[in-house]
Amino acid sequence: MTFRNTKQKSIILSIIDKHGHLTIEELMELLKDKKISIATIYRNLNILALEGKIKKIYSDDKVMYETIKTEHYHFECTCCKKVYDIDPSLVKININHSITAVAKKTLFLYGICNDCQ
Repeated sequence: MTFRNTKQKSIILSIIDKHGHLTIEELMELLKDKKISIATIYRNLNILALEGKIKKIYSDDKVMYETIKTEHYHFECTCCKKVYDIDPSLVKININHSITAVAKKTLFLYGICNDCQ
């Protein structure tokens, strides 16, 4: 399925790419000067996800959007709530050998970041 490239879609993608890990509230705050309606924001988020340009990530208490780059996991600071990308090679996961195929990998780690320690 092919979707039109619109100015609003480009602006939304650019902001998500620049800031990453944005909740819908944070995204709307960053877009408030652009005069883009809430319906247009949600519609374009869905289109960008269908096109494989962004993805939703789910932590325990919020949904965020990020652009799709390299495979990575996430770490959320339990103090400041900032989300960081983690290289998968830094995390060892032992998967039960009875599992024959993993269709999707998502991992959220929680703790205290260096800034909050």
